[in-house]
Amino acid sequence: MRKQLEKYLGACVKRTLGRDKPRVLAIAGSVGKTSARYALSVAMSRPNQEETYRSSRKNFNNELGVPLSVFACDMPGKSVAKWLEVLWVATAHAIGLKKIKVKWLILEIAADHPGDLDYLLDMLKPNVAIMTSMGAEHTEYFGTVDAAIDEERKVLLALPEDGEALLNTDDESTWNSRHLTKAEVIGFGKSSSAAVRIKNVQTVYDPQNPESAGLDIEFEILRNHVKTIRLRGVYGEAHAYAVAASLAFLLSLDQGLEAAMDYIQDNYVGMPGRTRIVPGIKGTALLDDSYNAQPQAMASALRDLARFPVTPAGRRIAVLGDMLELGSLTESEHEAVGKMAAETGVDILVTCGKYGKLIGEAAAKAGMPNEKVFMFDASSDAGLFLQQEIIKPGDALLIKGSQGSRMEKITKELMAEPLRAPELLVRQSQEWL
Repeated sequence: MRKQLEKYLGACVKRTLGRDKPRVLAIAGSVGKTSARYALSVAMSRPNQEETYRSSRKNFNNELGVPLSVFACDMPGKSVAKWLEVLWVATAHAIGLKKIKVKWLILEIAADHPGDLDYLLDMLKPNVAIMTSMGAEHTEYFGTVDAAIDEERKVLLALPEDGEALLNTDDESTWNSRHLTKAEVIGFGKSSSAAVRIKNVQTVYDPQNPESAGLDIEFEILRNHVKTIRLRGVYGEAHAYAVAASLAFLLSLDQGLEAAMDYIQDNYVGMPGRTRIVPGIKGTALLDDSYNAQPQAMASALRDLARFPVTPAGRRIAVLGDMLELGSLTESEHEAVGKMAAETGVDILVTCGKYGKLIGEAAAKAGMPNEKVFMFDASSDAGLFLQQEIIKPGDALLIKGSQGSRMEKITKELMAEPLRAPELLVRQSQEWL
């Protein structure tokens, strides 16, 4: 039944877009899609700008989620009445009773299995694409990293000649794929090849005033205009790349970026579970990255932890869970994370889950003292242990793992204001709790 619903909704999308002709921006890649979409939504929401838009709801990026986003519908769940409402809205659009009245649809698209993007790209026929990165994701189903990358490359092949490809210059697989499209290519990243260049990223944190914490990002636009903005309440380079991608899109529209950057600085707060700084108990800083995890993102998170400012007495603690859906790469990728944790100077490592144990064992093998490595089956047990036995004032704790690890339970256990959990953390709806 689900497949039939997906096909019907997809057919409604295709018919609607063919008639109403909104321009479609597809955001693809193995990591960073939702953050890029969020940054772009902030930029597009600024006053007095002419480009109207509708963006993906939550992370609706598959065969069912994309149509729901196009038609601005919530996930019906198990409600028959809500499913009937979705079908009515989709049908009304398809036959012309309702119309897409925005100029841009900003949509995340993702592939869990080979061929997924063929279906989504045929449905949407994007005019512009943002490609964040290409790497190991859902390799349980693709078999190899190369197969997953080949799937992502289909996005570039689908672009029209008069389209735009906005590519991460620092991801080798992404930037080296630019020759696959005849669309105009605009780069964003740290490389000198980037039209929107990230020149410097620095996390600012004062334990005496945690509310002032944030990220200073220096951008260089078209090799001449330099501007630094402060994003409050977040840390890590992922936000710099998300904002850079949004600026690259505005640049493709020939829009001035000064006002957009000011607006982003004033209104960007980040998304729950995606590299946000949450004040912790006992004067700690929780680096909450608990939404999800895959190898590239885990490596980036450890680098961010290594750069996070702590007091002389403070320690950098990595609390890491399983990375799921890696198939034959599961063992090697978790071992690589453990080795990196040892090499980047993590003071204490706490792991959760059966694959998390591989991280802990690899860290110890790479030279991390055994008394600094602690392994647990469940995130709830790890959170209690950290609270009672480990954390001290001035510590910074990175909390990251795949959705199935439920690492947000640790953040909730350790946050200074647990009543703010529905506002700050992921998976706090009743269905998850």
